[in-house]
Amino acid sequence: MKKILVPTDFSECAEHAVEVAASLAKKMDARLYILHVMDIPVYDRNDSFQTYSDAAEGIFWMKLVKKRFGELFKKPFLEGVNAVEVLQFDGVYGTIAKQAEEHGIDLIVMGSHGDSGAHEVFIGSNTEKVVRLAECPVLTVKHKAENFAPKNVVFASNFLGEAKQNFGRLFSFVKAFGAHVHLVKVVTPDHFESTPYSEKLINEFLEEWKLENYTVHIYNERTIHEGILAASERIGADMIAMETHGRTGLSRFVYGSQTEGVVNHSDIPVLSVRIKEYKKESSISDLI
Repeated sequence: MKKILVPTDFSECAEHAVEVAASLAKKMDARLYILHVMDIPVYDRNDSFQTYSDAAEGIFWMKLVKKRFGELFKKPFLEGVNAVEVLQFDGVYGTIAKQAEEHGIDLIVMGSHGDSGAHEVFIGSNTEKVVRLAECPVLTVKHKAENFAPKNVVFASNFLGEAKQNFGRLFSFVKAFGAHVHLVKVVTPDHFESTPYSEKLINEFLEEWKLENYTVHIYNERTIHEGILAASERIGADMIAMETHGRTGLSRFVYGSQTEGVVNHSDIPVLSVRIKEYKKESSISDLI
């Protein structure tokens, strides 16, 4: 990972994300893009007092953003980091996706309040949209984490074909920290799966990836995201990694979004990777 993008609205929550992104940039010798989106309307060219007033307000906010960028770049955690500021004026989610694509971003780091209240520009629904639809991995952060370096990572999956195809994008991240990987499989009443079948799927996964530093956990729980959260708490994990199908519309209504449920309720960082293609197999546990 050589290019990391972190959106900020200069809130405390967003600053936690910038600090984690800075730690990652140092660890991976990556360039850090710190993005802020300004919501300034486009004015007609006329001589009305309202236009002059609006233009003056726009200049005021521009100066304020520059001041906040200056204060942010003085933070100790950004010292020695190859970081640049990016200022844009489009819609929040569309801008994040566009910037990630244009700059060839390898990882997006975003702050999130989860279900405790979403009022900042980048927090709440925009974080969920980015998690669900971004082409590159997204790391969601809620709390301050100095010198971010996960050592016990939960990889939650159904361990079907798409898990094997997409684990590499997660594995490269986990491997950089020499973390112990906890392979977590959650079985729910609605999508029951026998233990031997679950073990078969996980063993096939292990054979393909040749993991060494790992532990296997099979949990029975009412829902997928509750099982993942319970497993992470019992394990003492400091990060959760999982896939998301990026569903929208009816399919998202039917299946729900397990990743969003985890992001909203997890107190530890969540690393998600969007699965671009999904092919139905004969035996399917709950979809993540």
